[in-house]
Amino acid sequence: MGQALTLRRPIRSSARSAPPATVAGVRCLVSLIVLSLLAACSPLRPQVTLEPGVSLRAYRVVVVGPVTDLTGYPFQYNVGDSLRAELADRLRNDGIAVAPDTTDTTVPVLFVVSSLDGFKSGALAMRLPTAMGTSRCAFSSRLMDGHSGRRLGEIVSAEVSSDDTPQRSPAGLLATCARMTADELARRLKR
Repeated sequence: MGQALTLRRPIRSSARSAPPATVAGVRCLVSLIVLSLLAACSPLRPQVTLEPGVSLRAYRVVVVGPVTDLTGYPFQYNVGDSLRAELADRLRNDGIAVAPDTTDTTVPVLFVVSSLDGFKSGALAMRLPTAMGTSRCAFSSRLMDGHSGRRLGEIVSAEVSSDDTPQRSPAGLLATCARMTADELARRLKR
């Protein structure tokens, strides 16, 4: 008896082409992963919000006002005074004139009042040379005209130090937030 002849389909590769929506979704996911990795490697820039029509170019003198600690963290020192000094020193290093108060000059004066809005230490103590775990700070500065008191804008700086970033002491992390604010302010004043 004869064997029956059966027709077989041609063998195709096991790799099937995905629907276009799936390919687009995978590309989007890969793009997001790459962007987040790049963002993790690059320093964050402070966020600057200026009132409509405001330019800081006319201001030649800055008065660094008090820094308020809103964190409730039990610092072993006066963190507000330390951050205020760091902010003023960095502005001077950036070539900005810093005056002790707004009555010292007749030129336009920018008055900066700041607050430490958030702080978390990954270290066991503030004096350890490096943080252990994740540390973060958030520092905001309100910008006002020194003579009229009119609000001009705000600068918000945030920094995170974790196991995959260069380690800094908690005090170094706080100083970084203040320096980021000072550098951004100096950049805006010199535009």
